[in-house]
Amino acid sequence: MLARYIIRRSVQSFFLIWLSTLIGFTIYQAAPGGPVQFLEDDPKATSADVERLATLYGVNRPIVIQYIAWLAGEDWLPQSETWRSGRCLADPDRCGKGIIRLDFGKSFYFKGQPAIDVIIERMPATFILGAASLFLSIVGGLPLGIYAAIKRGRLPDHVIRVSTVLVNTVPHWWLGLLLLIFLGGYLGLVPLSGMYTIGDGSLLDRLHHLILPATVGAIGGWIGFSRILRFEMLEVLNLDYIRTARAKGLSEKAVVYGHALRNAIMPFVTGLSGIFLLALSGSVLFETVFSWPGMGRLFITAVNARDFPVMMALFVIGSFLGVLGLLMVDILYSLVDPRVKYDVAN
Repeated sequence: MLARYIIRRSVQSFFLIWLSTLIGFTIYQAAPGGPVQFLEDDPKATSADVERLATLYGVNRPIVIQYIAWLAGEDWLPQSETWRSGRCLADPDRCGKGIIRLDFGKSFYFKGQPAIDVIIERMPATFILGAASLFLSIVGGLPLGIYAAIKRGRLPDHVIRVSTVLVNTVPHWWLGLLLLIFLGGYLGLVPLSGMYTIGDGSLLDRLHHLILPATVGAIGGWIGFSRILRFEMLEVLNLDYIRTARAKGLSEKAVVYGHALRNAIMPFVTGLSGIFLLALSGSVLFETVFSWPGMGRLFITAVNARDFPVMMALFVIGSFLGVLGLLMVDILYSLVDPRVKYDVAN
């Protein structure tokens, strides 16, 4: 039953990804600027130069044809200027194969490198930072939420609630910038930028560079997780079966961790989808503040350079990770709570 549900959801996920590519491509076409904008801004460039470059990249074709070529590839389209770009007509080996074959085109800014190669170079940095932030979010959020619920109405509960509200009122990237200036600039306890020290790159050096960005990136996660878990724990601890478990003489530890936590953790699993997407797709603000060479910082570079292949590749990959995160949440639901049933007919 679960396997059939996953297959059905996978088909729906592919449709959502296709829809996201259509929306993203439309937004890009409607936005000002383009791959030949830098030439149009050059006072020495003539209209013939602009037209020649537009023909070379194929951006003067109808939007629908551009989308079809970008999605499915130019190599199977009719050999005419209406359907193919100038590069493809001049050399069949330069015809794009489309994103369905993982060909996102050549980067304009990174000297003709394949866009997917440019992104793959940045993926490890984003995944490392995202995994570390997610780990710290869970390690910090779960104990705080459970402890605040157990100590409801007491001083520890008030301290946790007030501190989370105060921290959450400050933009986390701005807090990271202040910590970077104070801890890195004034005290010299943490590196100011980068993923590792040039000439070093040891595990200890990488952890030294990672600790502050990962901690700042985890702030939103542990605040959200602690709030969700505290609320759900309070709801569950007031249910009849919890009172029955206590009446049977079970220890408070067994009641909390053996009975209450299992049911209270379900909304927490739902929250993992948003954190998963943010962690793996890269945070633009965090990676910019800490000069972290990941996909978030790459997106800023691509936008400023109007690098359409890299921009759209990041957009598609981000959409895919988002849909994958939602699918993972549904699977986790079935593992955490066996009572969850999947109606394949719906």
